Amino acid sequence: MPRRNQLVTLCFFVVCAGAAVLYLTRNGRIEGHSTYNIDQAEDNIPREKLMKDSVQRLTQGTNLDNPSSRKVEADHQLISILQQRKARLKEQCALMRETHQIQDVALHPPEHLIVNEEHRIIYCNVPKVACTNWKTVFLELGGFAHLNTSGKYHLGPNAKGRLYLDYLHQYNISQRRFMLQNYTKFVFVRHPFTRILSAFRNKLAPNISFFFRHGDEKEQWVSKYGKQIIKRYRGNSEARRVSSNWKQEYDLTFSEFIRFLVDADTDSYNRHWSDIYSMCLPCDIDYDIIGKYETINEDADFVLRLANIDPDITFPKPNLSSMTNSSDPTLADKFYRDVPRSLVYKLAMLYAADFNLFGYHVDPYI
Repeated sequence: MPRRNQLVTLCFFVVCAGAAVLYLTRNGRIEGHSTYNIDQAEDNIPREKLMKDSVQRLTQGTNLDNPSSRKVEADHQLISILQQRKARLKEQCALMRETHQIQDVALHPPEHLIVNEEHRIIYCNVPKVACTNWKTVFLELGGFAHLNTSGKYHLGPNAKGRLYLDYLHQYNISQRRFMLQNYTKFVFVRHPFTRILSAFRNKLAPNISFFFRHGDEKEQWVSKYGKQIIKRYRGNSEARRVSSNWKQEYDLTFSEFIRFLVDADTDSYNRHWSDIYSMCLPCDIDYDIIGKYETINEDADFVLRLANIDPDITFPKPNLSSMTNSSDPTLADKFYRDVPRSLVYKLAMLYAADFNLFGYHVDPYI
């Protein structure tokens, strides 16, 4: 049985109850990247000790009468929250063991794991969870953020990231295994429904500013997905109408997009809306920190300090009232209100693993 179907079967009752819830050289690296020495003496420090020492460094001190000590108290509170998130993840992964086939990530790493050797960190890059902001940080760490590029087009963080960042799958197996065991690993997650809405509004929805400011990119998304969805659910005549003048006639609805996602007969996979469980393998990779989009400023700041990154390198604050504005409860409610309840239930089942692993609830949308 396909993994996706297994997950749906496993989580059916859980969700219903919550609703009634990585060119290899001989050294193993891509040509042009830095050489990694697995025998460096400093690399023999166990990850657990590094994590413990880092947390102690951040939280030492008890005088709460000054701002720095109040920050220490805030760190203590955040650490407690992070521990709760990790404990929940382990608990939920244990419940999924009957159908979850444990993977050796060193042999088959996800393509989304970004590595910085100097600071011994690994980040699972999840689209629509401030991933561009995190790529900007990693580009800064590598000295590539302000690199001038030649040619007609200016390269943004996503394009630069594909060219200059180091990914776990670029290393050889022994290096991958060492990094997975000794580096600090983190992932940022988001409520599945607001992440899906953000993907729709950013890539496929008509009549928002992105539609006009990034016409070429938008047209690619519309051609690959939007027009095909319209053709599938409305027929050839409607598809021809939209294709004749797509900038004016394109009118894909959110409900049609959701129907496309939950339709078992479609190949709807795209990393922008794939579940985090499948992309980042949180039941196979022992993530040290699970950050959340909903508390991203505090969580990201803690990650940077924990990794002992230069204070001059800061996390670009995401504009939570940005173009898509998808985390706004009022806007999210407006979009999901028009989606048939049967589709909302199926969508919750499709993303059941993310709901359960990361402690999100479907109730507000049912």
